[in-house]
Amino acid sequence: MKKLELDLLIETEENEIDMQYGLETLKGTSDVVSIISEAVLVGAIKKTGRRTHKSNEVRTKLKQSFSGSFGQRFSLEIEDKKLIRKLNKMGDDIFLEVLSYFILEALYLDSGNLSKEASDVLDGLEGISDNLFSRIIEPLKDMHQISKYFQHDVKLRYRKRGHPEKQLVCLTDKTAANLTDAQVLAEEFEIDAVIIRYHSKTGNGRLHIRGGDRFYSFGYATQISLVQRLLRRDISENLHINNGIDPEEGTFIKLRVKKKVLPTDEVVKYLVLGIVK
Repeated sequence: MKKLELDLLIETEENEIDMQYGLETLKGTSDVVSIISEAVLVGAIKKTGRRTHKSNEVRTKLKQSFSGSFGQRFSLEIEDKKLIRKLNKMGDDIFLEVLSYFILEALYLDSGNLSKEASDVLDGLEGISDNLFSRIIEPLKDMHQISKYFQHDVKLRYRKRGHPEKQLVCLTDKTAANLTDAQVLAEEFEIDAVIIRYHSKTGNGRLHIRGGDRFYSFGYATQISLVQRLLRRDISENLHINNGIDPEEGTFIKLRVKKKVLPTDEVVKYLVLGIVK
């Protein structure tokens, strides 16, 4: 059996939390970690439905809790020998990098520059990444229950013996709003942008808008499999042209987009419809 030791740290001044919302947060965490792990290792996404004791390819198991704010240890356990060999070949750190990528991108957060090894793993998930993002949305909402209703930050961390805990993602009431409150506006408009980061197999990335002072999440307005090849190529080429260049000094590309915004009008993601020649 292969185990990865994780924990969920809920930032609260007391060593206690609301039980109902705490259990929903734990269940959401279990579902998110299990669904992504199975997709990465099995190469497929299981149908929506309650996991049972027979779902034994990849499972999460609660461990002894710990003090300091409120924390719960748990492990990701893999029994299938073929999947263990695949994970060992991939490496724990790369696997966790991919796990974090899907959670962060689903929340419109910056996943940073991926290692080549993690990018290669994502390449192998072409064809299922859209469904994987869709599949984890509801469990991610459950995972945010404590953050949404009690404003406690929730940190998913990796525990490796002899090393300090490594934070994989931090959930807040702000990331909860990204999931539940963001709406796509009907209006289409044009922006001058420089592509800062982009993964061609998932269609997600970061862009800089002319004159702006921050990077924005972007993706496509439809499933990646339906996006025209020329559009994907032009986006990739803009990324390569601007590699290592200050965004304001780079080569801009004019994109036709829609905005996904919060009720405050803050943009959480741009959805690309096409390129304006």
